[in-house]
Amino acid sequence: MKTLKFVTACFYLIGATLLIAETLPTKGPLPFSAYDKDNNNVITAKEFDAIKQQRMTQKANNGKMMRNVGNSPTFLDIDTNNDGIITKEELQVHQQKKDL
Repeated sequence: MKTLKFVTACFYLIGATLLIAETLPTKGPLPFSAYDKDNNNVITAKEFDAIKQQRMTQKANNGKMMRNVGNSPTFLDIDTNNDGIITKEELQVHQQKKDL
């Protein structure tokens, strides 16, 4: 019985880990929803930095070269009105500028 409980607990733990460890695309712009983890329709600096770090870690773990990391946009580059949050519109404007 102890073994069954242990195995069941392991499956729950693995399942929870897989749900949390979301795989992000390694190329191209990320959708707004990838950053807005609490679904409040704004991106905070904490959310932005966490996703940026997760994406860089994922690329490094996959053996991708980390070219131009120093040129990657910061939160302040995208928060154009300096109100401490990134709106969907601010992210879209930034992503459209990069495509030009």
